[in-house]
Amino acid sequence: MIITTARKGVDVLEEKAQQFSLELASRYIRRNEASVQDLLQLYKEDVLVVGKGKVVLYSQDGGEPFFYHPNSAMFRVKQFQKTNYDPLVAAADLSKGMSFLDCTLGLASDSLVAQVVVGETGRVTGLEANQALASIVRQGLRTWQDGGDFMLKAMRRIEVIHAHHKDYLQNLADHSYDVVYFDPMFEQHLSTSTGIKGLKQFACHDDLSNEIIDEAIRVSRSRVVLKDHYESKRFNRYGFQVMKRQHSTFHYGFITISN
Repeated sequence: MIITTARKGVDVLEEKAQQFSLELASRYIRRNEASVQDLLQLYKEDVLVVGKGKVVLYSQDGGEPFFYHPNSAMFRVKQFQKTNYDPLVAAADLSKGMSFLDCTLGLASDSLVAQVVVGETGRVTGLEANQALASIVRQGLRTWQDGGDFMLKAMRRIEVIHAHHKDYLQNLADHSYDVVYFDPMFEQHLSTSTGIKGLKQFACHDDLSNEIIDEAIRVSRSRVVLKDHYESKRFNRYGFQVMKRQHSTFHYGFITISN
């Protein structure tokens, strides 16, 4: 991967690009007047472009670029504030002061909803296996400016860690988090899921396993939660109690930890 800046405002953006270069152990290239397509063809690597308003990752294989945005989280938080209901919150039995480990962070939409619910006394940690995605989402959560003070404070409190969930779980003590959460890439293709098109080609596609679920149960104090396609076999395979949602393409399932 190479790191560069937008063509405008290079003098202002170069320091930030250099920071990404160090963090990701990737080369910084002065862009001059080259287009992103020029850089992709010349270096035959992914290209991360640091701009004034956002950081964008382009794949050498083409497809949708990836950049941070809150996806559906803004709408979900507003709905939760009105109705006091969100399916993830219900499946996780989340409340103020709890701790939440998001093992598949992605765009951090679920982590943001969880952080709003657990509040300042709670804790949300998000794991992302792809280091570039982790860096972009961490930066996005720190710098996003739309959504009001309440939403922005919740964004800033989320801890983003570059780690594969299997390795991270194995190194945690028993009962480290109240809730351990998984939202793996669906086995079925969702053509309508435009919000994650840029994410899919960069995200980790490793499947869950009995070993991973066992580790999650060991680490959790309250519940292990899985979000998956309504036709997914993972719910039955790993013993999740499913909360079926009428007219929804995905369901939530949970395993309650017995103390």
